[in-house]
Amino acid sequence: MMFGLFKKKPKTLLDQFIVAAYGDRPPKARRADLGLAVDLAHSSLLMGAVEKSEIAGIAKGLFDGEIPYSTHDLAIATALNFFKRPELREDLQTAQLMARLTALEWLQEGKVVPLLMKSFEDTLYKAFK
Repeated sequence: MMFGLFKKKPKTLLDQFIVAAYGDRPPKARRADLGLAVDLAHSSLLMGAVEKSEIAGIAKGLFDGEIPYSTHDLAIATALNFFKRPELREDLQTAQLMARLTALEWLQEGKVVPLLMKSFEDTLYKAFK
């Protein structure tokens, strides 16, 4: 007997999220272009309302994690961090409208996974209604 040495380990919630978002054969983590993701979050989503260095710090933390973000996924996940902050709500009021349109365009172009887009839209809808 091998005492379960070859049993599959149970999936964590993160594993389940990755499969739900990226499918049964998700791409490798750290595949995004970190610099481009920071630029996209800064210019295309946050409209320059947040310091690029602060954006880079959040993006690096997400990039170093296990979720296999594409470049555009990483930009959205990074921007979402700032859109969730109540103290930035007033500064990001106008940016959120453009960010939602930009993210929708990226979704239509296949650059963003639908599950992340849904989270982005739901969060911005609740925060800025």
